[in-house]
Amino acid sequence: MPIPLRVHAGAWSGWGVDIAFDAGIEQALAAVAERALRRGALAGMELLLLETLRLTSASGAALFDGNTCVARAGTHAAGFPSSTGRRLRLWPERTGHQDSALLERLSAFGGALLAAHARETSAQARHARLLSARRTLEQEVARWEVRRSLAAHDLRTPLMVVRGYVDMMLKGHAGPLCSTMQRYLDRMARATQDQRAVIDQRLGRNPTTDLSPLLHKVLSPHAKQSPRWELTLALPDRPMRVRASASQLEAWVRVLARALATTRATSVWLLASRIDATRCWQLELRMQGGHAPAERPLAVVREHTRRLGGTLRAPTEDARPWVIQLPAEAGAEAP
Repeated sequence: MPIPLRVHAGAWSGWGVDIAFDAGIEQALAAVAERALRRGALAGMELLLLETLRLTSASGAALFDGNTCVARAGTHAAGFPSSTGRRLRLWPERTGHQDSALLERLSAFGGALLAAHARETSAQARHARLLSARRTLEQEVARWEVRRSLAAHDLRTPLMVVRGYVDMMLKGHAGPLCSTMQRYLDRMARATQDQRAVIDQRLGRNPTTDLSPLLHKVLSPHAKQSPRWELTLALPDRPMRVRASASQLEAWVRVLARALATTRATSVWLLASRIDATRCWQLELRMQGGHAPAERPLAVVREHTRRLGGTLRAPTEDARPWVIQLPAEAGAEAP
């Protein structure tokens, strides 16, 4: 078994080595390290000072970071750093060889605890700054939410009054209407509806729904009340989020399926892509076999698409594919 270097050093210097005392130091440092890991570096420094008092039988001890006293224990602990330059100072001062070696070891361990305490203090300060910034942002968001709610209410209120009088006139409460008046009132009703949609879109809390599962659910040949056609869906890997509720979007897909069923097509091919320039999803439908869709189901699809804020280019004899654009979720990532 090799002889430890500390035994060699003791033999050359003439000082004896107390193995039990050395083991006690190791146990004390292990206890200090465990306390620092569980309760923080400051708790570890307090235990280190207590163990220092126990091992050296001093009356007071203090741990310094430069000229700042970070922790102290016992009585008569000096308020100034040691003249020897150690981080750990005892009262009274020790100058013996054995005490000097012990203090060097404890001081080195205290330096590690001081560095850990500095890191903890920095992390706590950073956490406090982040918490303060978060609270500031939450307060700002709350103020903007109140402004948004008030603006939406102030814009919807006069619009509801206009729409109410238009509906009363359309029902004949103001007397009979000629064809020109009827046409004008219909345009006013559509304009108020469009303006309400714009307000809801810009200032309302519009939900977003993934269109992909609804297309699989409704257009699949195995779906209820679905024609037995051959369906090919070319959809993106990411969710196709559209600014609409699930019920609105499902109703739109169902009226689209009914309009496609009137064509009696044998196969349907649907390609979906994201148009980043207009922030919308574009659906291109191509059919094989069959004929043009019926006028009334096509009008219903166009009306539902308009309510969602989208556009529909119906098939013609020259251009057979359907081209539908629906507003995508704001802030969606580009492919």
